[in-house]
Amino acid sequence: MSHNFSPVFIGGSGRSGTTVTLNMLQRHPQFHASLPREIKFLTSRHGLLNLIYQRPLSLEEDLHGLRNNLVTRVMPLLGRNQLHYFSQKLDGPWWSEDGKSGNPRGLIQSLSKDIVEQAHQRFMQSVKSDPAGASREFFYTLAQAQIKKPETKYFGDSTPVNMMHAYHIKELLPDARFINVIRDGRDVALSISKEHWGPNDPHAGLSWWANRVLKSAQALAKIDSTFVHELRIEDLVVRNRDKSYENILNFLQLEDAPKLRQYFQEQMSTERLHIGRWRSEVKEPERFDATYRSLCEKLKSKGVEIKDLT
Repeated sequence: MSHNFSPVFIGGSGRSGTTVTLNMLQRHPQFHASLPREIKFLTSRHGLLNLIYQRPLSLEEDLHGLRNNLVTRVMPLLGRNQLHYFSQKLDGPWWSEDGKSGNPRGLIQSLSKDIVEQAHQRFMQSVKSDPAGASREFFYTLAQAQIKKPETKYFGDSTPVNMMHAYHIKELLPDARFINVIRDGRDVALSISKEHWGPNDPHAGLSWWANRVLKSAQALAKIDSTFVHELRIEDLVVRNRDKSYENILNFLQLEDAPKLRQYFQEQMSTERLHIGRWRSEVKEPERFDATYRSLCEKLKSKGVEIKDLT
């Protein structure tokens, strides 16, 4: 289908500032931020990328994920249709699930059930003969249905794992752009330890962060750099605010806008980002810091340099 906007995928390690970056950009009149902020049906297990390209084993982060990947790979041999699981997820948690506040979260936030079902029906009719074409049309149909303003230039999503899947996203959606958000791994590791979906120990969280940073960099390295912008969130919030803000606008070829500028000035604050909280909340902070620095050296040896901000 034809469309007059480009997708912008914001991602990072998780708890790295992806959502607040998208929330800022949505204040621009030419930028629409997806509801939900993470659309799920593209990069999640059994999502579009999984159907077309098969999820790489190298992206699995634990034994549970590896097992699920291997099970998915043998499904066709066992006579199980992977499209069944896509449809099941689309009708289930991708459509609606309980959010943190108890309110529904998912495509239900922005679309009617009829729109999703019609797009799903068209997808199912053509996916076997043209998997990429059907998936591309499905994505743009649901994105376009969210957009209300004709001047919209970008449709944004902030699923953290976008960067790890960037190469295949770019294959499927050639006009996609990527903003890779990087945050100090010590603050990330502390933050995810308070969530239900990551390591509950900050020390283990450091390795989790480093793995995601590396996998993201490896995927992005396969893409023309003109479509990729790296954002160090501490620069945007504290250390180099005006220049970082300007760089984002230049990357997206957008003019400054009053509501965007206001959100940046009022909401992108040191207090919101909790910079350096790990120093007072992590047990054995010296050992924690030493582990982080060792991981940064290993990343550097693999071509990924994380600027030291301390």
